[in-house]
Amino acid sequence: MKKYTHLFFDLDGTLWDLRKNTREALNMLFAKYSGELSSVDFEKFYKRYHYHNDKVWALYRNNQIEKEVLRYVRFERAFEDTGLTAQPEFIKNFSDDFMEICPRQPHTIEGTHELLQYCSGKYEMHIITNGFIEVQGHKMNAANLNSYFTHMINSEHCGVRKPHPEIFEYAMQKAGADKSTSLMIGDDWDADILGARDFGMDQAYLTTTDDMLSELNEENGHDRLRHNYKPTYSIKSLHELMAIL
Repeated sequence: MKKYTHLFFDLDGTLWDLRKNTREALNMLFAKYSGELSSVDFEKFYKRYHYHNDKVWALYRNNQIEKEVLRYVRFERAFEDTGLTAQPEFIKNFSDDFMEICPRQPHTIEGTHELLQYCSGKYEMHIITNGFIEVQGHKMNAANLNSYFTHMINSEHCGVRKPHPEIFEYAMQKAGADKSTSLMIGDDWDADILGARDFGMDQAYLTTTDDMLSELNEENGHDRLRHNYKPTYSIKSLHELMAIL
């Protein structure tokens, strides 16, 4: 077994439960705006939101869309798909409320705290995230994650986003780590796994988001996701990573 000294974790969807926290936040907003949203089917909206959110985040990673546009259009398109022609002011208010509520939800991916407690003292641990700098701290606080990590490397700190190799190089320098003894753990195929691979760093791929995106593809008449690269490790749960480490 290869000896690692530093573990680098993605946050959203890897440790902080993006889907569950999003669902709770959207439920709160549907209750707040029940009059305006009385005709909208929540389950359909929830699925369409994730579909469009994943699409615009891919654009954001490649500098093809601005942050403020991303925040707006993912809701605009989801509302359109559920038959609601919402006014721009309503969409902006809904988006602003979402950014206040969602990052303060506390749910973590199953096995998060057990894994981090197991690794604490054995490895130096860090976060590498593309998430918005103004909200990632709220997520860490809400989920009681801060105490485990030495550094939180945000793409807005170094000016480039995963999968760009410069953010991984920045993380190595910040942490005083060597990529040959470091492991990247994440759920995003392009940003986390291919990004780390291209940088020359081992990867542990949490496949839960991949499975969910494949289901969304099938619902929209597209093929399931296919990958032609085998990560260093593929895991279906964080508990499996404990056995690997």
